[in-house]
Amino acid sequence: MTAQNLRALILPRLLSGARDGLALDKIKASSPLQALSLAGQALRFDRPAHPAQFLVEAPVEDERRIVPDPARKLMVRLLAGKSPVSTMMAVEIARTLDLRALRLHPFDLPKLESFVKAHAEALGAEAMAFSQREAPTEQKQSYFASDMLTDETWMVATPALKARFIASRREIDPAGALALLKISWGSENADNRFRLLNALRAKLSPADAEFLESLAQDRAPRVRELGRQFLARLPGFVGDNPALNAALERIKRAKIGLIFRKTVLTLQTPATVQQNAISVWVRQTFADIGFSALAGSLKMSPEEIIEAAQKDAPLLLACLIMATDEKRLDLVGKIVSRLDTAWSDVVQGGFGALAGYTPEERSRWADLVVQPKHWNETATLWTLTSLIDLLDGPASEQLMRDFLASRAWLAFRQDPTRLSTELIECLAVLCPPSMRPALRSAFASLDANLTHSAALFVDLMDILEAHNA
Repeated sequence: MTAQNLRALILPRLLSGARDGLALDKIKASSPLQALSLAGQALRFDRPAHPAQFLVEAPVEDERRIVPDPARKLMVRLLAGKSPVSTMMAVEIARTLDLRALRLHPFDLPKLESFVKAHAEALGAEAMAFSQREAPTEQKQSYFASDMLTDETWMVATPALKARFIASRREIDPAGALALLKISWGSENADNRFRLLNALRAKLSPADAEFLESLAQDRAPRVRELGRQFLARLPGFVGDNPALNAALERIKRAKIGLIFRKTVLTLQTPATVQQNAISVWVRQTFADIGFSALAGSLKMSPEEIIEAAQKDAPLLLACLIMATDEKRLDLVGKIVSRLDTAWSDVVQGGFGALAGYTPEERSRWADLVVQPKHWNETATLWTLTSLIDLLDGPASEQLMRDFLASRAWLAFRQDPTRLSTELIECLAVLCPPSMRPALRSAFASLDANLTHSAALFVDLMDILEAHNA
């Protein structure tokens, strides 16, 4: 008798309590108890019934190279140790892996789960799949790495990757990026529309006018407002610009000099704005105006405005914000030469982004604005955390050299009580490869407890860069 007949003919009668009429001889059993035992053994090898339908997920393809073994060990120590590193270090590690097209070893994904979930979009398709393995099917994102997106697939990526794709496409082909955005626009929610619209900030031109005008009917107020701001900054814009009008009301023009009359511009801040909040007010007032629009309204060139405002620090800061927004680095240098507090004012004002800047342009901007060689012994170094956010990568060799030679850094080294782990980690993140020997030399004279994580981080960066050379 087969196992199937045993389960079909013998087991039901045994379970019902029957003792007579069992075909015991056919299964070579001497008693009902032995027959029950045989039936139980047969059930152990019985395969469960297959489901009527089931979902088979496509395999995740990730063509990135796996990080080398020495880097694996350092990453586990840094990111999964008893005292995980700061967010800024974790962000830089993820950024470097993304830039170098490297991925974590599959065995390390569970060990670094917190890191993977926080930075999955920068770690490749395999990491994205791992981070969403427990999410409901309908909530899972497509596992596209940023370097695998195309004009046909970008719409199914995560919101951050979509915005990054449109921004990079905008630099190469502004009209093509706008055309792609229009295709997806109607299916995006308010958060995604706002993020994608911000990606158009670079390369604004009259060709965008029709699309920006259509945003006046958008159901999200912040999308409508951002579209209006972009529209007002287009060359030849005709219409009301409330932000520009409000700024113009605060700018006062005067003539000085007996023989050679000279124009002087001053910015009158509201009486309700306290001294330590002026930088914030300036940023909020001038961030979305545009230097070209202001110059046109004042009937002066940007250079003339800078010259006329050279005695007014708040107005110079406004010029710096507008010149930065328009990527006029030539003007940035002229403004900083007249504004000694440029970097501290930028940080205090909460200036948070260099939209549309390439890494090289970000580095050049920082070289012009930060100027650590002018910092004195009382300078606070917490502003370095803001520099990390603005640069989104290491500083230039010259900027790092100037910092390590600055009076501010030397004063901190002479008084170790002023140093902190956060500051040391800031330096490690900002340090370019060429300056790491100098940074290690500076670390050698400091408390090892302060520099331990930073030193491991620097070693990790060396390995990752050498592996991708």
